[in-house]
Amino acid sequence: MGALLAGTAAIAVTLSGCGTSQAGAAAVIGDRRISVASVQAGYQDILPLVGQDAGVSQAQILNLLILEPYLTQAAAALGKGVSDQDAKLDISSSGTVKAADLSHAGVEVWRANLANTALQADRSSADITATYSGIEKQLKSAGVHINPRYGSGIDYTTFTITQSSPNWLKETAAPTPAATQAPSPTETPAP
Repeated sequence: MGALLAGTAAIAVTLSGCGTSQAGAAAVIGDRRISVASVQAGYQDILPLVGQDAGVSQAQILNLLILEPYLTQAAAALGKGVSDQDAKLDISSSGTVKAADLSHAGVEVWRANLANTALQADRSSADITATYSGIEKQLKSAGVHINPRYGSGIDYTTFTITQSSPNWLKETAAPTPAATQAPSPTETPAP
């Protein structure tokens, strides 16, 4: 009986596509785990702020959750720090969402957005590039593992989650019809 349960657990982990530390995770960055529930909560919080027409996806929300600690740390190092309270006040000023109704993930997403804006304001291109190069190094050092539901990895030139194409639809060359050859007038068809 124990072997059956162990085998069933192994199949469940295999089918989920994630190891036990990644089960239910949208992403794992080093030892930091972002749950699918956090992505969904952040998405539900942010959507009313930006509007349905903005085309915001859960992958974009996950991207901001991945980047948040790096963006806020870099902004703070420049004296442009963004706190939870700053994010809540900015959200409340929209009049669309009450700060008290926000999830922790929603606040993190908005804080990442504000920190990203702060990192680009009143700075030279070279300084901005240097900041994002530093963030890239930190992310690569930590290791970023993204649940395939959201994408296949991070494009470090644009800091976006790359989308993978489903591999169950493989393109193949169109078959060419076999040349049919009619018997020549001098040949007799075989019986």
